[in-house]
Amino acid sequence: MKKRVWIGLFILAVLINGLAWISRNFCDFYIRTVFPFLSAPLSRFASFFPFSLGEWMLVSLGVFLIALLGVAAVFLIGKRAWAKKLLCRLGRAFAWIFLLFFWIMTCNCLIAYHTSPFADLYLQESGRFHTKEELAVLRDFMVENANELAGRMLRDEKGEVIYEQDMTQTAIAAMQRTGDFCPLLKGEYPPAKGLYFSHLFSQMDMMGYFFPFSMEANYNRDMYLVNRPATVCHEYSHLKGFLREDEANLIGYLACVNSEDPFFRYSGYLSVLGYVESAFLDSIQRDAAVYRQHPAISAQVCADAVFLTDEAWEKVEKTAALSTESTAKASRAVTSAALKMNGVKEGTESYRGVVALLLDYYFAGIK
Repeated sequence: MKKRVWIGLFILAVLINGLAWISRNFCDFYIRTVFPFLSAPLSRFASFFPFSLGEWMLVSLGVFLIALLGVAAVFLIGKRAWAKKLLCRLGRAFAWIFLLFFWIMTCNCLIAYHTSPFADLYLQESGRFHTKEELAVLRDFMVENANELAGRMLRDEKGEVIYEQDMTQTAIAAMQRTGDFCPLLKGEYPPAKGLYFSHLFSQMDMMGYFFPFSMEANYNRDMYLVNRPATVCHEYSHLKGFLREDEANLIGYLACVNSEDPFFRYSGYLSVLGYVESAFLDSIQRDAAVYRQHPAISAQVCADAVFLTDEAWEKVEKTAALSTESTAKASRAVTSAALKMNGVKEGTESYRGVVALLLDYYFAGIK
């Protein structure tokens, strides 16, 4: 009976995933009506824990798998009866855990990859051709604002930015304000949580992470502080069903730059400036003479536009069990593969798609 239930539930989850791939209307309806009622209680429950519940769920799963492999090895080597019995029980437990995770991933993550694009729903003339001149105007606008805000930041004796207010509440207010033109962003948000294994996430070149099993927004505690507002808002957008990375980048940017807090606005500009600058350089074929005709990025902005400070990197490397280069390469490969499996053909390059969305936003406007 239990085996039939397992098979039935597994087939149903597969069918729902298949429907998500072929019906955008189904996905849009699901995200608008069903998703909030499933995800919000889970976020609320996870918020009772002061640590990242999703992170420790993964650790627990890892320990379970190690135990499973250990018992399997004892059985294969020693042919012990007790090992066989325990292996069967652990195997059945793993099957149900796998099914539970598959359903949670389906409901809280996989369906959302196949909804209508953010631009189609909320931006005018989405996907239209934008000129090099428009890209140059966008780039100069970003640079001028970043340069101006850099001089307004509170800094310590080392020149690093500091922030003395409640960042979580400011981030939640910023997200809810963005909900004025994107209603799905309204509603509750749990406190963002710092990752315990931030050193590992630093090596993986990751600023934040969204755990669909616990519906939590997590950030890398090692990264330079100015990155946190945009990162938290980016991860918050995932909690509302915006799983595509370019869209999350745009939402994180808009939430920050439309905030009344200068620190958040600075974080917003820095979060996309690298993508815009790279696209601009490509558009002018890296012609130095043309580049000098545009506002220069200030030395302070360049100093602030880092993932981790040198001091933070030293701490990461001291505790690193694996090469950072190899870890980052593996992480990018896995992330890219996961995105492609969910229909994002560009893989990790999809993060750069925020430039096209920014051009749509500034030169076509919102609906």
